[in-house]
Amino acid sequence: VVSTQSTESSGINAEYGNLMPADSVCHDLISWTPEVALSGDLKPVDLLENTVCIGRVTHVTSPECVWVQICRSVTGTDYLAQLATLTDNITDTLGRKIYDMRKSLLPVSEIKEGTSCAVLLESRGYRGTVICPGTPDNDVHQVRLVDFGTPHSFTELFRLDSYYLAMPALAVKCSLAHIAKVEGDPVWPESASKYLGDMLAECFVKVRVVEAGHIPKVELYTELGPNNKNSKYVNRELVYDAYATWID
Repeated sequence: VVSTQSTESSGINAEYGNLMPADSVCHDLISWTPEVALSGDLKPVDLLENTVCIGRVTHVTSPECVWVQICRSVTGTDYLAQLATLTDNITDTLGRKIYDMRKSLLPVSEIKEGTSCAVLLESRGYRGTVICPGTPDNDVHQVRLVDFGTPHSFTELFRLDSYYLAMPALAVKCSLAHIAKVEGDPVWPESASKYLGDMLAECFVKVRVVEAGHIPKVELYTELGPNNKNSKYVNRELVYDAYATWID
């Protein structure tokens, strides 16, 4: 089940603020830009270097491929509330279009890798991007929900109205900074991905961008307790438990 709830995120801003490096930037990241909508592109949030925000990890392939959903700025802007409204609107739009399937469905000829679309999952409408289109022999399309980072399979893809392109995608593909594979490991072990997934399941994290780019390098801090005593620096935890080596 995809969750858009933001009920727990509002109470953690002050705690995460205490962990922020003194030179970190605390500004709102999300803006609705009609110019982007007109271009027809669905782009993720642009994470600038040294920016700090609050998010949650929604999908892990490896420590170099961690999908982070941006949930809230440390100044208090609630992006999940905006996403909930957006999702409600897409659901309503698809509910009306469902009666005219010929106009609302994307024809197979238009479905390519990177195509923006709307999809229905458990009767809710979401924004997606095609990551692997179907074939003439298999009409199942692999789609990533751009606000969650999670991959799903669909046989029906709907046109995404340009209005819904204006808000940047909230899920950003990131790489954990300062770490590398253990010497001798040709690839990241699946156990490292499972370790991250288990550690970060159902919790919010502070995200600090160390290096901006197509795949931002980030630091993650999680599990805050009283006086921050139980906070974990996720990047270091991988090293402590021998899943990675530390690099400066």
